[in-house]
Amino acid sequence: MTTTVSVLPKGQVELPEEFRRRKKIKPGMALRVTEVGYGLYVTPLPEPTEQELREVIAAAGSLARRQTPEDEKMVQRTIAEFREEKRRKRA
Repeated sequence: MTTTVSVLPKGQVELPEEFRRRKKIKPGMALRVTEVGYGLYVTPLPEPTEQELREVIAAAGSLARRQTPEDEKMVQRTIAEFREEKRRKRA
């Protein structure tokens, strides 16, 4: 499907509802915009996996020191919050 959209004064573009519905694009969702030739390629960014969250959190704490039990609790809490937010978005 092809359509025409307008760029608003702030540089914003509204994606047609049918596109958003089919691609499951929700408000606040991150999109990657890639320049391809004379056009733009827009793709939804997948939500991070539990493993990716663990790696990011571990990397942030491991630059200066080893991960403590408190750090591990923070990782678990962050993952739980992420999962809860994901559940709320589905509902």
